[in-house]
Amino acid sequence: MGKEPWDSSSEKAKELKISDFGTPEEVREMSKMPRTAQNREEAVNILKQIAKNGSLKNKSGIIASLSGKSIDEIVSGQALYQSFNIMAHWQAAANVDKLFLNAIEPWEFELNPNKENEHLKNRLYLYAPMEYNENILPVKLTLKEFKQKGLEKRLYSIEAINVDMQVK
Repeated sequence: MGKEPWDSSSEKAKELKISDFGTPEEVREMSKMPRTAQNREEAVNILKQIAKNGSLKNKSGIIASLSGKSIDEIVSGQALYQSFNIMAHWQAAANVDKLFLNAIEPWEFELNPNKENEHLKNRLYLYAPMEYNENILPVKLTLKEFKQKGLEKRLYSIEAINVDMQVK
């Protein structure tokens, strides 16, 4: 199967269904977020605590680091406004460890030819379910995989996507 175009990762999230992540009961449980953040400062403090616990690992075995640079990127204005809702973004940021644990990689994407890719081996886009305002929506997690040996994959950004995956 070929790779998806680099600029389709957010649109592809709209194709996700509850069944992509598990049974409705499993997804209802995995989409419950244990923490909240109301603003940038709260999100940064929580992200720093998460980073202190070491690398993130998901159920598929993908391991990624959460660096200071990652935290800055996740709470930056640009990342914030990619999410459809600021409060959904803060919630996703505060729970990035749980989101990462449950994240899946249903598609592979080409590298964006308009970005500096010299040191990149790949950009990965993972998706995880998150309950927000009684909806279950996908959160896209972007990872950078570097060519340099010894560098882990690094969580780069998150985006809460405005689509309810629940079947009503």
